[in-house]
Amino acid sequence: MKIVSGRIRLGLSAAVAAGAFLLAVMPVTAAQAAGPEQFRFTVPLSLTDTTSCAFPIAINVVDNVVGRLFFDAQGNLQSIDQRQNITGTESANGITLPTSSHFVEFINVAAGGAKEVGLAIKVQGGAVIIRDAGILVFNADGTVGFIAGPHPSFEGDTVALCAALS
Repeated sequence: MKIVSGRIRLGLSAAVAAGAFLLAVMPVTAAQAAGPEQFRFTVPLSLTDTTSCAFPIAINVVDNVVGRLFFDAQGNLQSIDQRQNITGTESANGITLPTSSHFVEFINVAAGGAKEVGLAIKVQGGAVIIRDAGILVFNADGTVGFIAGPHPSFEGDTVALCAALS
């Protein structure tokens, strides 16, 4: 299984970077520790997927994130809940296809691990070419703890995607 490729395509690297950014710019005081901090941001993402197919795929998307940071009584970050709406394109060999992701991610900072629920990836070109949807649970070490629903891209079955971009 191409777990690393799947995680990159699902956007966790962007979510982790966004979380780190939020921690750096959002000072927490004892008075703020009682309630969650809300955030909203939009970030353009461009990356090249070199593992899903025998050729590189240019992924250009915009990630709209809305979420909350939860702290304990001492002001330590415990968890992050965020809704991600990602839209854009995947291109290769002169072919461009629309792609989208709409999921909620629950990150347990205190214990480690994360859970994603929703439409992780959908690429279409007249019809749905590939769709990852359902639930993914990740352990603190990044390994998969639970998976439910179709996740062909995440599990490395990208034959349909590669064919559509050929």
